[in-house]
Amino acid sequence: MTKTRTRRFGLGVMLVLGSIIAVNLLASGVDHAVGGREPSGVAGSSYGTQGSGLAALTALVAHYGHPVARRTGSLAGANLGPTTTLFVIQPQTLTDADDAALLEFVTAGGRLIIGGSNPFYLHRLRDRPPTWNANGETTYEEVDPRLGRIGEVETAGAGAWTAPGSGIVIAHAGDSALLTFDRVGRGGIFFLADPSPLENAYLARADNAAFALGLAGDASRPVEFAEGVHGFGEKRGLGAIPTPWKLALAILALAAVVLAWSRGRRFGPPDRPHRELPPARAEYVRALGTSLERTRDPARALAPMQHWARLHVARRAHIRPDASPEEVDRAAIALGYGESERAAIWYPPTDADSALTLGRLVSRMSQHDGRRP
Repeated sequence: MTKTRTRRFGLGVMLVLGSIIAVNLLASGVDHAVGGREPSGVAGSSYGTQGSGLAALTALVAHYGHPVARRTGSLAGANLGPTTTLFVIQPQTLTDADDAALLEFVTAGGRLIIGGSNPFYLHRLRDRPPTWNANGETTYEEVDPRLGRIGEVETAGAGAWTAPGSGIVIAHAGDSALLTFDRVGRGGIFFLADPSPLENAYLARADNAAFALGLAGDASRPVEFAEGVHGFGEKRGLGAIPTPWKLALAILALAAVVLAWSRGRRFGPPDRPHRELPPARAEYVRALGTSLERTRDPARALAPMQHWARLHVARRAHIRPDASPEEVDRAAIALGYGESERAAIWYPPTDADSALTLGRLVSRMSQHDGRRP
């Protein structure tokens, strides 16, 4: 294999390996960007596909005709329509400006469903809010019929209202209330003590799906999910691209650069299309014959060939180049050269036959190791 072919083969192998690595890194980046194969997300988020997420609720209300949207960024200054149902579930943060925006929203006619563990926001929204306790019931069978025909709501028992405050109880089991309602202006606030009936892990249990649709309201009402309270900021342009996606795009760009580099022309002189070959043997013999015809001293003209032949015998026999004639002759015998051939090595040619014998011998030797005298 020539050097050119070896180099091309090596570049091809490197290109294939580089492509495989790039594709695997890209696939890994994309897989990480979309959350991988396993359910993941933030509790109470409509993006969440894990047990505490609301992805199933999002699909449910959309299936029953509600226009669905996700509200990212701060609620302050958000243009919330008065006919909208807004779900604020398991909020991680709510600023004073967010609280003011929520109160303005429900006063204008909006429908707010808010709930989560350790509800820190209660006194920001109502002067006399319901009282929360971490010990709740796992089954609620007393549900206000205004939410629909709901026989039983199953929960994780992660919280309950022990007192309704200024609101009215909508769903309860004895003295433990799951849901209360406060009228505010033309709208109202549904305080949910335990949001688990709306979560992916519980939505299909008992009548939880009907309970969730009852909270969403009439099918004509748009439904929005507040995602800014879970840390999803309102970004545009390149800033809106998730970091894992940026990483995947960078890996893809790097793979494209490597591919272009491997296929591009190298610096320096171009490779010759063919290897330079020695002259054809027939031409060499003709040139040698012409030289012999022109010379008046064939023995002197052929002496370099005899010297080269002796060196060839010494090299093949692994003896010193300056070995004695007896040692070289014994080596020639051991290598299988005949008497006439050995004579052609040592004695000056006196006629055409001896010159031809020397020529054939040198040709055979040169074929053996690819060298020329």
